[in-house]
Amino acid sequence: MKATIPNIKISAITSYLPKSKLDLSSLSEIYGEKEVANIIKATGIESVRIASSDQTSSDLCFEAAQHLFEMEQIEKDKIGGLVFVSQTTDYILPSTSIILQDRLGLSKETVCIDIHYGCSGYIYGLFQAALWINSGACANVLVLSGDTSSKMINLKDRSLRMVFGDCGTATLVTKGYTSMGFSINSDGSGYDRLIIPAGGFRLHSSEATKKIIIDEDNNGRTQEDMYMDGMAILNFVITNVHKNVNDLIAQMKWNNEEVGLYALHQANKFMVDCVRKKLKVVTEKVPMNVTNYGNTGPATIPLLLSDVCSYTQYNLEKVILSGFGVGLSWGSVACNLHNTHFYEPINK
Repeated sequence: MKATIPNIKISAITSYLPKSKLDLSSLSEIYGEKEVANIIKATGIESVRIASSDQTSSDLCFEAAQHLFEMEQIEKDKIGGLVFVSQTTDYILPSTSIILQDRLGLSKETVCIDIHYGCSGYIYGLFQAALWINSGACANVLVLSGDTSSKMINLKDRSLRMVFGDCGTATLVTKGYTSMGFSINSDGSGYDRLIIPAGGFRLHSSEATKKIIIDEDNNGRTQEDMYMDGMAILNFVITNVHKNVNDLIAQMKWNNEEVGLYALHQANKFMVDCVRKKLKVVTEKVPMNVTNYGNTGPATIPLLLSDVCSYTQYNLEKVILSGFGVGLSWGSVACNLHNTHFYEPINK
């Protein structure tokens, strides 16, 4: 799917982090010092934030949204749409976006939707917001994107426990004077490469699905925990993401040198570096903050932007955002962030 939507602006981005910080080096007593050091070196991740046992993705996004309202001083009744992007929703039903509408004190005329996507989810959230605004249905849309991925991972699975962190973000999308380009792809044939097999309606939770299974790499998980085929995901990313980005740049009639910033999904340092090299882009245009936060799923791109753009100068008139992962799904956005307000990550 390719589309260019006119008169759209990303006005502001905020992010909220849980208080609890897990230094991966502290796991040496559990997994072994050499093993932990090797994973830190390969991923570039040194610490992650972990939500408390009673803290959900919607709680994190709520805090981010409240901060955005405080900083932007936008009236809540001016918000016409709310998009909640997360794989860790409050309930199977109702939709968490509906609950957030009430918690945030938004108008009852607000249109709300949940998008159950992971690492590409922010792209889908922006696309939905742009469509609502372009249609004339909304003037301002709040995109709340976040996950508490730590709750989906078995503590015996070091391969994932040392990669994923928790975060919530808020993005205000409004009418503007520039166009946003979108390029989105899906390949459901790889659905089982990143999956929680049990607990839904295809495979019900049972005593059997709660049993811990130890794999050949000595990682333990149940069928109700997240599973990732790391090599398959890496091959998928290396094969597809740079093509998607280059196609979008051509669609916008830009060239690679004109792009001032590439904000890529922060899966891990190795993967981001692979995509950057495929794109043949200098390091300075592809920032990373995965070291301090890990992979925060659909929150990585807005977390990256609120983090690095709040203190570092980039040419933001031509920016590429690109997310990729579970589904399998991948997509990119071309946009102008020159007049966007970025607020550094907060935690209370």
